[in-house]
Amino acid sequence: MLKPDIPLDRWWQQRLRIAMVALVYGLCGVLAARGLVPGGDSLLAPVWLPAGVALAATIRWGTRVWPGLLLAGVWLAHGELGLPWWSALLLAAGNVAGPVLAASLLRRRQCGYLPFYRLSCVLYFLGYGVYLSPLLAALSHALISQPGAVFQLGRQFVFGWLSHAVGTLLLTPLLLFALTPEPTRYRRVAAAPMELGTVALVTLVLAGLVSWLLTSPAGLYAGLPYLFIIPLLWVAFRARLALAHALSLAIILLALGGAMQARGAFYIDSIPQAVLAVGMLALVQSITLLIVGALLSERRHTENWLRQANQRLENKMAERNRQLAESEARLQLMADASPFPMVMNVLSGELIYANARAEQLFKSRLDARQPLRVQDFYVDSVARSQVSQLLRRHGSVRDHEIMLRDASGREFWALVSCSVIKSAMSRYVITGINDISERKRLEKNLRNANQALRQHVSEIETLQQGLREQALRDPLTGLFNRRYLDDTLPPLLAKQREVAVLMLDADHFKRINDTHGHKSGDRVLSALGAHLSDRFRSSDVVCRYGGEEFLILLPGSSLESAYAKAEELCREVRQMPIAIPGNTLHVTLSIGVAVYPLHGNDAESMIYAADAALYQAKHQGRDRVCAARLPQQQSV
Repeated sequence: MLKPDIPLDRWWQQRLRIAMVALVYGLCGVLAARGLVPGGDSLLAPVWLPAGVALAATIRWGTRVWPGLLLAGVWLAHGELGLPWWSALLLAAGNVAGPVLAASLLRRRQCGYLPFYRLSCVLYFLGYGVYLSPLLAALSHALISQPGAVFQLGRQFVFGWLSHAVGTLLLTPLLLFALTPEPTRYRRVAAAPMELGTVALVTLVLAGLVSWLLTSPAGLYAGLPYLFIIPLLWVAFRARLALAHALSLAIILLALGGAMQARGAFYIDSIPQAVLAVGMLALVQSITLLIVGALLSERRHTENWLRQANQRLENKMAERNRQLAESEARLQLMADASPFPMVMNVLSGELIYANARAEQLFKSRLDARQPLRVQDFYVDSVARSQVSQLLRRHGSVRDHEIMLRDASGREFWALVSCSVIKSAMSRYVITGINDISERKRLEKNLRNANQALRQHVSEIETLQQGLREQALRDPLTGLFNRRYLDDTLPPLLAKQREVAVLMLDADHFKRINDTHGHKSGDRVLSALGAHLSDRFRSSDVVCRYGGEEFLILLPGSSLESAYAKAEELCREVRQMPIAIPGNTLHVTLSIGVAVYPLHGNDAESMIYAADAALYQAKHQGRDRVCAARLPQQQSV
């Protein structure tokens, strides 16, 4: 049945994709078994092309295509290679498990559908797809091989790994390039079609000559095929990586064809040795092409990024120049009709220009018969010297607060911005002025209001702290109340390995209330609370549990230690005089002791165990300490 969240058309597309992958896998297997088998050993094809198909399919469409690969592999091993069913299933499982595992590992490395444009992804591809995946396939091949000499078994294992590795290197990149468009950021400088075609044709012709005609039993020409790496790298640099891999596949097929016919530079003594040499050429050629191609791609990506960054920088510079031109034009207009006070002076301080707002602000007009100087309007000469130093050092001053005065002697705060302008004859200073006296007054009022607000907030926080303290304290004894106990005990049990719980009760407290009155009873409870607060550690928790009952938590205390402290507390209280109006009383305590986790595993069970022990102490005559029973004893 279809899954409810998968549309029908998508479900059929997935099934059709799996079927197409299985068909291509089977066709490549038939080609490898029938056309590229030396000496009739169908299990040792020198280039096992289905390995490249399987890895490309699992990288591009994920591991969900494995059923089609497995079925095609079983059919191929049984029908084409003539293996028994169990051997065919084992061989097909090994051939499929390797690509599925390699694709999963590559996906976890986030290398995408084309792991050939970054050096790190290429290394992962070589490690997972070219080393690990063929290793699993070679292992399954060795398991189904007939038992024989160790040397023969090792030879089959190595040859099986080499055939799968070569098939992966030759076919996987081509298929992935064909199925996935090349990212724009990795495209190279395209060579002319005529130039590219000429290089490819000459390379193929030379590869044919070396692979079919230059036969030497002494191996004189064995190193010539490795020179074809040079045109491959040229194609990778000047065109797309897919074309370089296609040309590499053509060279390997020519070399393999010559080796199968006992011809060419690779044939020396035997066809298997020649095929093995072709496989080594394929490994060296493909790995070099992958690594150099990744380095070229990263370089091209960096060049594109730098080119774009340079273009952005040029655009910003052009925009900046345009803004500067507009700024100069605006400055000319502002000099004549500025909405805020503006003046111009020479470096010596003599004013040469002031707009109408500046004359209105300073209550003075420029007159050639009575020149004005900037220094005349500064309240503090030291501040004027500071502005001059900043102008000489930086050429401008931005938003500098300073005290000025007008012609009538009124002092006010101003925000000034100055810039030095160079001309052919001299240097001038343009100054914009903004009267901020009102803002200063508001800032002062705001500071006073903020100070009052902070004081008010502090008082509120103090009151809130007192209210929180009152909510967690017993008003009579000053100890923590039961609400604090309920909030503290569960997390304390979760953090400590041992926690002792002491529940104590003042003996015959009702008789004190009936005989001496409730105020005397409150005196007794207050005295007990004060003694308990002084008696125990700061890490201990002392609470008034209710009425004349108190509860004490002793973190990290064992049963023996808690029991000893409880007995000592009984002795101290027994000897402690409590003053009440017109009399002095002595009271005794009954205490129940329970220890976590010996007597319970949660707060409720611990309080219940301590309360039961307290009841037992009262039942046995009061003025004593009783430890809680173990849970199994309580059930009995």
